[in-house]
Amino acid sequence: MRKLTLAITLACFGFIAPLLTFGFEVVGDRVNLTGKITSTTLTDEGGIINVVSDNEIYGKTWLTYNIDLDNPNSVNQGSFQGRATAINNDGSRVSSTRQGVWSRDGYIYSFYSLDDVSDGNQYICITTMNVKDDSVEMRFYPK
Repeated sequence: MRKLTLAITLACFGFIAPLLTFGFEVVGDRVNLTGKITSTTLTDEGGIINVVSDNEIYGKTWLTYNIDLDNPNSVNQGSFQGRATAINNDGSRVSSTRQGVWSRDGYIYSFYSLDDVSDGNQYICITTMNVKDDSVEMRFYPK
């Protein structure tokens, strides 16, 4: 009887445990961006990553990530701030300030930022960079 109770308890725990884990996922309208890392500069404090891409709303976009190694407990995470400038097909220009946090797992860097755009829009941005192949994927979610 004890073995049966133990087996049922473990089965229930195995089924329920994944339901109790929490993740971070934003849903809703979004703007996608796919780009490439164009340069990387290393400093004693962190580094600078520059990205260029085409954006489905804002057009050609240039982004700079000023990365700080400011987490005293981990060399694989920290904060960043940056800027973005975009020019769309009709020649209109917008710019944005960006600030947030980053983490690294192998060749993959993840950035979570809040972006304040000069056209009045604000976005939560989730960026994934693969420094092995210089690819960049971004998802912008409007306020």
